[in-house]
Amino acid sequence: MNLKSAFALLAAGTFLVACGADEVVNVNDEAKDKATITLKVMDNHDGSAIEEAEVYSIVDDETVKTNEFGLSVWKKQVIGDHAFQVSKEGYATVLTKVTLDEQGQGNVARVGDAIATVAMYKIGVTAKGTVLYTDDKGNKNAASEVIVYASLPANFVPSELSTKTDKNGEYTFKDLPEGTVINISVGQKEFDKKNYALVGDETVGGASYRAGDVVNVDIMTMSKVAAQLQAVSNNLDKIDTATSLTFTFSTELADSSKATWVVSKSLGSSVLVNATVDKKTVTVKPVSGKWEKGSTYTVSGTVYSTDGAKLNVSSLSFTVGSNGGVKAPDNVTNFKAVAGSYSDEVDLSWTAPKGNIAGYRLYYKTDLMADYEYIERIAATATKTTIETDYDIYVPTTAKEISFILLPYVTGTSGSAVEADVTKATAAKFTIGSKPASSSSVAVVPTSSEDVVPTSSEDDEEEP
Repeated sequence: MNLKSAFALLAAGTFLVACGADEVVNVNDEAKDKATITLKVMDNHDGSAIEEAEVYSIVDDETVKTNEFGLSVWKKQVIGDHAFQVSKEGYATVLTKVTLDEQGQGNVARVGDAIATVAMYKIGVTAKGTVLYTDDKGNKNAASEVIVYASLPANFVPSELSTKTDKNGEYTFKDLPEGTVINISVGQKEFDKKNYALVGDETVGGASYRAGDVVNVDIMTMSKVAAQLQAVSNNLDKIDTATSLTFTFSTELADSSKATWVVSKSLGSSVLVNATVDKKTVTVKPVSGKWEKGSTYTVSGTVYSTDGAKLNVSSLSFTVGSNGGVKAPDNVTNFKAVAGSYSDEVDLSWTAPKGNIAGYRLYYKTDLMADYEYIERIAATATKTTIETDYDIYVPTTAKEISFILLPYVTGTSGSAVEADVTKATAAKFTIGSKPASSSSVAVVPTSSEDVVPTSSEDDEEEP
């Protein structure tokens, strides 16, 4: 046996020690509370090692480049999750996570070393496409200045790219990673004072695509999106003999709602009425000019928004002269929105109005929404609440600000809720990404009532 072979056997022998007839222990797994992480960086297509790739440890805030074997070695790493960002010119930057688990028993820490393979993808795939929109006449037109998004798998940095269409509705994404499935989607856009959106997305790419390939994305056509049409408020608990009925809605109405309102007395006979539309408000009054004092009526109607949305208002009742002097409550004061304890939380606080109230209704609107939407009903005893932006409300990833409206309400004698005057309400505005404690939003008084018109809750008929 030569000397080189003897040393090889000796080295191999240091790894295994017999502890019994049938038991062998790896002495490299000795008691220790730190371990070595080795990342092997390779080309996704041909499996070759990638040298000089920059491996950045988010935990250690350090960079260790790969050697000629594509290895980046990190010694003395503590138990837990370790995130690494791997980059190399000509490749898409990727993220990877390695977890070191404690494998010891009792009070003995025993952390095993970890080896992880990181696949990198060359860039150079080009995706081209066209976006159109269908107008009210059914014609297809070029959708210019529309934001188009390319969504990559979550381990890519960045995981979402964006560009805009030109005057012909055409767009191009360059230097996309090869061998990757990518979703192409389109943001909302206003054309001819109407909102348009794309339902769904297009999927491109895949294992067969290589750097240098050009992918032609199927034509995507946007359709008109009707703004949410919801009832906001009415005056049914304040009707006297000469008082007209008024109904306010969340968006501008079409004139087609004029002839669709029916008012009946308690015995079922219809009353001849006139209905007029003024932007978001419908006014209904008897042709005779007067309601019968003490009588109970029901009112029903159908309204249409200017962009085609339809809403039925069904069998709402009112009794003439029966409001009993019910008065709308005052608005809250000191209404504020600040970052919560977690990144997806917004903490709201306020000072309750004077007098007794039945509760609060909370509404919200992002800077990408046309109207306020109802969130929830809050107990009268509350002076604060927490809203989760990934559970309680829908906030698009491109939104920058959220505005909240909180309206106290009392219960009218007809059973419906009487809210505080929304035109005098204060909106609490929250900047998305604000940090807890160090920054907070200041309540802002709206410049016009249109800025704060909320939509009513779906459970109006179940309240007070």
